[in-house]
Amino acid sequence: MSDGANGNGSGAPPRRRVLVVGLDAATFDLILPWVDAGVLPTLGRLIREGVHAPLRSTLPALTPPGWTSAATGRNPGKHNVFNFYRGRAGGLQPTPVTPGDLRSPRVWDIVAQHGLKSIVLRMPLTYPPQESVGVMVSGIMTPKGTEDFVAPASLKSTLEARIPRYRMEVDAENLRQGDLDTFRADAFDLQRVQTEEALHCLRHADWDLCWVMSHTLDKLQHFFWRYMDRTHPAYPGPGPYEDTIRDFHIAFDQALARYLEAVPPGTNVVLLSDHGSAPLHTYFCVMNWLADARFLALRDEGAARRGLAAMGVDAKALVRRLKSVGLGWVPRLVPRALKGQVPQAMSSFNKIAGRIDWSRTRAYCPSAPGSGLWVNLKGREPEGIVSPGAEYERVIAELRERLLAYRDPKTGEPVVSAVHRREDIYRGPHAEGGPDLLVETARTVCMIEGLGRKSLMAAGKGPEERTGNHARDGILVAYGPDVRRGETLPTRAIEDVAPTVLYLMGLPIDADMDGVVLTDALRPERLAAQPIAVNAEPYALPDAGSFRYSADDEQRIQDMLEGLGYV
Repeated sequence: MSDGANGNGSGAPPRRRVLVVGLDAATFDLILPWVDAGVLPTLGRLIREGVHAPLRSTLPALTPPGWTSAATGRNPGKHNVFNFYRGRAGGLQPTPVTPGDLRSPRVWDIVAQHGLKSIVLRMPLTYPPQESVGVMVSGIMTPKGTEDFVAPASLKSTLEARIPRYRMEVDAENLRQGDLDTFRADAFDLQRVQTEEALHCLRHADWDLCWVMSHTLDKLQHFFWRYMDRTHPAYPGPGPYEDTIRDFHIAFDQALARYLEAVPPGTNVVLLSDHGSAPLHTYFCVMNWLADARFLALRDEGAARRGLAAMGVDAKALVRRLKSVGLGWVPRLVPRALKGQVPQAMSSFNKIAGRIDWSRTRAYCPSAPGSGLWVNLKGREPEGIVSPGAEYERVIAELRERLLAYRDPKTGEPVVSAVHRREDIYRGPHAEGGPDLLVETARTVCMIEGLGRKSLMAAGKGPEERTGNHARDGILVAYGPDVRRGETLPTRAIEDVAPTVLYLMGLPIDADMDGVVLTDALRPERLAAQPIAVNAEPYALPDAGSFRYSADDEQRIQDMLEGLGYV
């Protein structure tokens, strides 16, 4: 660790700086074997000389609620971020979440209330960026093409001058088109950009907390897993993509080494992921299942669409076939009305909502990344048919029983591992914003809300399909002068991150936090010298104003999420 360009003057009390590094979707299932093989020396040093533990994420194990729980120390029932979307009528009318939906302050908001400075890079729900906290660069859920994603605004021109091809995000359009070569090159180049961005801020900004996050690994693992995993049903054999995920870990490990060199002596380091990752073998098209189980009713399709679907023809497969014979340009000449007769392999909820017969629908899934099912409840949904009380309870019980009994007909294995009522997972004044039931699928199964050809579909039919899944257990590594050495801890909760970071900074935690300070990760002498303090009054939630995305912004975010395979 360096002396840094922003150290204290002589005689000043030492600043209790904390560097938080987020690696979205990182899993010890991959990291520990690569550490043992010697290809990740920096991560290996932090694990050997610090503490590490599996980090249990939110349900769903998803970027917006996961990172928000890490940064607030609260479950979604308190901070109000459950998914990429929020509904206006039960789960219906979904729109992307914004900072205006937050109901709990994040660590950097609390740091600012103590008169301290933060660097916050690439975290979700940070658009528009807040100059009041120090330095902020917006992350995922920022509309594609936005230019005002850096605060202070003057910093953007500096970064553009110093960092070739400075930009906010990878282009998800390459994934839509199945262009893995271009996407991979873009992803690795963005890691270079974000590394140089973080190093510039560490060296030149005034900071007490630096929280930097990389979301790129999550995208790579979604789309390149099968090329690495020889046990995956869609493994194509050795090829140019097989080391992509490992090589990105190596690039991150090298960036992490440079961060450690750039921070001042005495800085404590916390490394975490918002969730883990696992192979994805099977898509669970839950709307098909709901229709087959008579919880959901669909209006009839046109004859042409029914006929094509019966023959197994869908839009993505048709485009792939045309491209394979040099006719990829043909779909551009087809009238929109005729395109609409070609079934989608796995269309999003928004594309099929108009086909739902709500007068005969008892349950639905508006956003499968949220792992939730909603009851079509009278008084909540616009066309609700299920009465609150006994009828609602019967529907909930029947859904749960039948989901847990559902088996993959090919393997006989359960498709669903657990089904939870909302009140068993979420606590707090905003818990009602979550779905009625939360569904945990088997490890290699991913639930999606669109209609497929059938309820279970194999993943990896084309390069634009995901073969990497989210897993609930991510990673936690802590290292520094106040951290124990060489210890493996039991699984910890993602809500524990915020209070632990505040404690390491010498700041009181909030009594309303669900998480706790990880005392078993800390040196006894530090705990003896600094008892855990709890703030007498709740920390204030910064005023996010009335900010809402425009209709164009919402569509650009929707396009980005579809490109990444989330909807």
